Amino acid sequence: MSKKNILNFLVALKNEALPIIDYYNLTPHNKKFKNIFSNLQNKVFLIISGIGIQNAKKAAINLIQINNNKDNIWVNIGIAGHQTYKIGSIYEAKKVISSIHKNTFFTNSFYNKLPTCTVCCVDEEEKEFKKKYLYDMESYGFLEVLDNLTIKENIFIFKVVSDNIQFKPDNYKKFAISVISKYIDKVNGILNSYRCNSSENFSEITLMLDIIKKKYHVTYYNEKKLEKILIKISIIKKQKEIINEVSVSKSLNRLIQKFERHLADYILKI
Repeated sequence: MSKKNILNFLVALKNEALPIIDYYNLTPHNKKFKNIFSNLQNKVFLIISGIGIQNAKKAAINLIQINNNKDNIWVNIGIAGHQTYKIGSIYEAKKVISSIHKNTFFTNSFYNKLPTCTVCCVDEEEKEFKKKYLYDMESYGFLEVLDNLTIKENIFIFKVVSDNIQFKPDNYKKFAISVISKYIDKVNGILNSYRCNSSENFSEITLMLDIIKKKYHVTYYNEKKLEKILIKISIIKKQKEIINEVSVSKSLNRLIQKFERHLADYILKI
């Protein structure tokens, strides 16, 4: 029976949140956290953080206090500026840097049929866009909190271009509502392919691993490596295809290398 992992949304502004609240039919979660909304039946939570890295960090920590599970899916959506990108276009951020902090953070490495970008997180509004990054004000704080909580494959950041050197919207609030409403169904489709785990899927992975172990001597190190590979490759290949590749393989190392090549063809290289 399918089990959906929890979706945790973090957005900076109320107007970025409204289309998501409407789409998932979210309601205020409780009186203690007035900026948190949820739909418990559909396992979706959203928090409005406010602008800035520190606010994003505090908001992520608050959401973790409500539901802390390593398999949760974490999502940041918002508007951002760029030097030349088309207004209203959407990008998935795969890498986040800061204008003042040293660390670099990454989100999931899968290619999700959206153009990708690097985000530079700043402490104040960027007006010149000197470098070819998308600029926002919360992604770094969001990822800094999640860095030790979950794997990067559970983290997604989507940014819609709101302004560039030639254009700024007359009303950012209306713009945010309009563009996020436009893309939320597409974003949901992407997220759904990652949030559905099932007991059947875990059984299939165990079965495939057992087949490999019957054919080859598998060390503890390679067993853990294969578990991770099989979880990922089961997204892109059917069980019969994987078992067939095991059956025709000549050695364990060649099998692992072949699986890794399949993933390399599918996974985005950063």
